[in-house]
Amino acid sequence: MQKFQELKTFLDKRGYADVIDYILEDVGNLCLEGESGCGKTQLVHDFCESRKLKLLETSLTADTTRWELVASDTLKSGTTEVRPGIVMEWLDCDPVKEGYEGVVMYWDGFNYASPNVTALLESLADFRGIIRIYEKKQVFKRSPRHYFIISMNPYEKAGYAGTFQSNIAQRRRFETIRMDWLDALDETELLAKRTGVEWEFARRMTAFAALTRNAYRNGELTVPVTTGNLINYCTFFKKGLDEETIINVACGLFLSEEEQKVHSFWGQAELADTKKKAMK
Repeated sequence: MQKFQELKTFLDKRGYADVIDYILEDVGNLCLEGESGCGKTQLVHDFCESRKLKLLETSLTADTTRWELVASDTLKSGTTEVRPGIVMEWLDCDPVKEGYEGVVMYWDGFNYASPNVTALLESLADFRGIIRIYEKKQVFKRSPRHYFIISMNPYEKAGYAGTFQSNIAQRRRFETIRMDWLDALDETELLAKRTGVEWEFARRMTAFAALTRNAYRNGELTVPVTTGNLINYCTFFKKGLDEETIINVACGLFLSEEEQKVHSFWGQAELADTKKKAMK
């Protein structure tokens, strides 16, 4: 596989593209691991667009069944018909005939998958490329142009007790890239370039987000503020919305009992920025 073209976002500042290039060429199976909002799905979309790959994607939940991934029953004109699921779409796809360089099947939220779904993954990611779909009584030979990507957030362990360790064990057929948030400088630059806000405001927003992310990692908050959120907030500010209203909007992401802590983080970000200015 040839080297990727430069990705459109700042996600590749750490050289993810080169690593993905080699993993998919030599292994075919990739796991992206990282916190919510760090850019896993965006990276997959950029990857597929830059390499002219067809993308088939789904988000897994604890209720996702093996049958839903292989095929699903749909009601049409009073009768039940079987519609191919994402797995069958992937296996039946001939990317060259469709004008693509390859086809990617992407499962987001693998950490939520039930044991019967992870058992299906064993066959799909088999190094020998022999895939047995017992529900369809078919055997497929996976081509080198069929790529399989999963993503997971190891910090989101609530709601699937008892499945997390088994899911980790099932990943042995995948090579893993651990993603992280953008560096503070890169994220500030992205916000300023994308939205046109002043550098100082973008820097405070980045500092504010970093505080929520640390609290999230420590189990003090249920979600973090993502780069996507920051782009929205900077856009609002550029269009004239005041800071207090923007922070109140940001607090709406969180549980009511977390809002006071989140609001205090903006004050800490402002104070840190003031101190930096005073030292210059």
